[in-house]
Amino acid sequence: MSLSQVADNAHSSLPYHPCMNEEAHGKVARMHLPVAPLCNIQCSYCQRVLDAPPGRKSGPGSSNGVLSVEEAVFEAENFLNEWGDDAIVGIAGPGDPLANTETFETLQDIKSLKPSCRICLCTNGLMLPDEVERLADMGLGTISVTVNGLKPYVMAKMHPHIFLSGRKISGTEGAAILIERQWQGIEKAVALGIAVKINMVVVPEINGDQAELIARRAARSGVKIINPVPLLPRGGLCSVPKPGINYMKKLRENCSVHLPVFTKCKQCRADARGIPGKEVSLAG
Repeated sequence: MSLSQVADNAHSSLPYHPCMNEEAHGKVARMHLPVAPLCNIQCSYCQRVLDAPPGRKSGPGSSNGVLSVEEAVFEAENFLNEWGDDAIVGIAGPGDPLANTETFETLQDIKSLKPSCRICLCTNGLMLPDEVERLADMGLGTISVTVNGLKPYVMAKMHPHIFLSGRKISGTEGAAILIERQWQGIEKAVALGIAVKINMVVVPEINGDQAELIARRAARSGVKIINPVPLLPRGGLCSVPKPGINYMKKLRENCSVHLPVFTKCKQCRADARGIPGKEVSLAG
């Protein structure tokens, strides 16, 4: 099968999810429950803000507070009653969901309350090999994994260190472990029937040349779609310019040879709620 045929087949099987399927983007509501403040890796581009006021477009890692499991389940029930069975309930931080026990408690309680609820999460993938079977057993149908490179020297610039089994592991050693575990988790998720999207934060001078390589490997691993997004300059990369529109257009075109490319990402907050692009903050 040619690469273009692979991409065409992937397009036809995308879940009806507003962050994976552009047809659903302006029609299906989603909620991010901010129950996961802890993180297990350091990202050069990350700046977690746990008190970002509603209306501030501060992007991933930001929320207007953190909810308890009980508060999150209550909010999810109200959200589903408002938006219906097509709506998605997800966890996207403000840290990494798989580094927080509250993630699992929240999703399990929501599924117990509303078995038909469509649940989703976003992760850096470090703990995905260990937790993906548990997520599948809960009925998780979709997952986004942030993959910023395939080479340890590149990933070490994007992720200076990781925390694993009580150890802080820095540089290319930590980056190599992260890469290996990301792809182990992705391939396990695909084998379990979970639809996987890869997110990529694009910093041209660091990882721009990795995008098409990631798309190619993702296609071979059974990933559904890739979502390259421009750097939001902040954190350790606050002085690095955001890639331009033409640069991102060409990069997405190159990726599209291998996989469908999601182009409508709003780089949402960890407490976004509603139709993407029209969301409001959840935690108050």
